[in-house]
Amino acid sequence: MLAIVGIGLMVLPVSAGTIGENVGKLGLSSEKLVEFGDLIYNTEGANTCLKCHGKGGVGGDQAGAANLQKPKTWVSYQALGGDEAMAANKEEFLAKMEAALHYLINKGGTTWNQRFEKTHKGIAYEWAGVKNADGKEVDKYDSMMKGATTGPMKKKLKDLKKQLEADGKKLKNKDVAEVAAVAAYEYVKSFDTEGVFK
Repeated sequence: MLAIVGIGLMVLPVSAGTIGENVGKLGLSSEKLVEFGDLIYNTEGANTCLKCHGKGGVGGDQAGAANLQKPKTWVSYQALGGDEAMAANKEEFLAKMEAALHYLINKGGTTWNQRFEKTHKGIAYEWAGVKNADGKEVDKYDSMMKGATTGPMKKKLKDLKKQLEADGKKLKNKDVAEVAAVAAYEYVKSFDTEGVFK
């Protein structure tokens, strides 16, 4: 990722790293990210977070979509080792889950399946025994997980880009999509009823 962030007359490059690291360099507050995440998550239309996962992360209309209120049931949580891995090193476990889910939200399930483990060598999923929200064993993300790649989501990214520009942050479209992924994830973490993110 190479973006240009304008601060007054000064222009700063944002260098390559994980999506979370790149967005972190922008200096957006947690509150601002959650605000942007609300905007992204609650986008109306087909193949959006809201449509598939439902208001508050539950009750959407996509079969197999994660119950976002229960992160211990998420494919990512299970495939990264679940409760055992979380107990062994919570900080590392959550960092891996965050990197994987930022990428998933940004790129969608199909691209995640094709590229994530090749580009993130330190994060390996163990798919044996992993089940989706419907209890079906899975060995990859569902291609219906579109993340921020659909038409309604791309329109919302344009709104987000305008808000970022109003805050003095001029970004390329792909960088705005990274901000959206981090923001949506931060917003979704607020749905947690199991204490994973506390």
